[in-house]
Amino acid sequence: MKKVYAGVLLGMTMAFGSAAQADEEVTFYAANSEDAIQTVLDVARKLEPELKVNVVTASTGTLLQRIRAESQAPQADVFWSSGFGTLADYTELMQPVQASAELPVPTALNGPDHLWAGSNVHVVVLMTNASQLDGDAPKGWEDLLSGRYRGRIAFGDPTASSSAYLQLFGIYKKYGEEGVRKLAENVVVTGGSSSVYRGVANAEYPLGITIEYAAYRYVAGGQQDIALIYPQEGTFLSPEGLFMVKDAPHPEAAGKLYAVLTSAEFQQAILESSYRRPVRSDIDLKSVSSLPNLDQIEVFELDQQEAGEQREQLIEMWKNALSSAQ
Repeated sequence: MKKVYAGVLLGMTMAFGSAAQADEEVTFYAANSEDAIQTVLDVARKLEPELKVNVVTASTGTLLQRIRAESQAPQADVFWSSGFGTLADYTELMQPVQASAELPVPTALNGPDHLWAGSNVHVVVLMTNASQLDGDAPKGWEDLLSGRYRGRIAFGDPTASSSAYLQLFGIYKKYGEEGVRKLAENVVVTGGSSSVYRGVANAEYPLGITIEYAAYRYVAGGQQDIALIYPQEGTFLSPEGLFMVKDAPHPEAAGKLYAVLTSAEFQQAILESSYRRPVRSDIDLKSVSSLPNLDQIEVFELDQQEAGEQREQLIEMWKNALSSAQ
């Protein structure tokens, strides 16, 4: 495999003039919200004003399958984003990228062998709506699995949502197959991950298992009934990453966009616009939010590579547990 350094193919030099003009165009497959994608474009316009970004949007699974289908004649240059557990299933589609300078990012929040980079890290939380709970809020996972809230807990579909899959994997690693069975018995599978936090915010469900930034936006927006609970037994981290597509048609431009997405400017901007927790340690979380620092949260460590390797087996276990619970 060719390795890319700072957006330039090793052994090549940056082109100028008319050739460079053609290479300033990049195709960006983005599985994110409109506001998140707009933040990318705004920062790219500032850092790389000559870069023309063509955006193709769809769900994570749809875009990854599309990249796989196009692998003999790639159309995409950069993909963003998916959970690390899902990305591990698509390594053959990735072009290794090495930053020209070491970024202040913990090793666990980047992919192996420079195949992908972390852009932000989600923290799994319990989102509650006090108007539906009457003060009876859970403290952690064991409360959710006890049956006390059966049928009142919104949960995403782990077969379609990378964040819901990571949540399922965390329960499995902490509580084993019995935990998967109890989870299936107690939750309402709502579909995509967005249906969980929207459902709780709209008082359709009193509880939801979701990701921190999505729930916190309602708190920051002044919705006083909404609260975030970090499970006392330890929560799970779900890093989100991007990659350059193997044999990307515009490798130099792809490298520039890749650098934008891993930059301090972008990670600060995405924190300010949507409260996504950055992977970079040089970003001041407290500058725009009241979210706790990671060292204030009890974390149950997960092996993201293992999450990817066990995906097929765990999804089958989940489907069987869900079928038995119905």
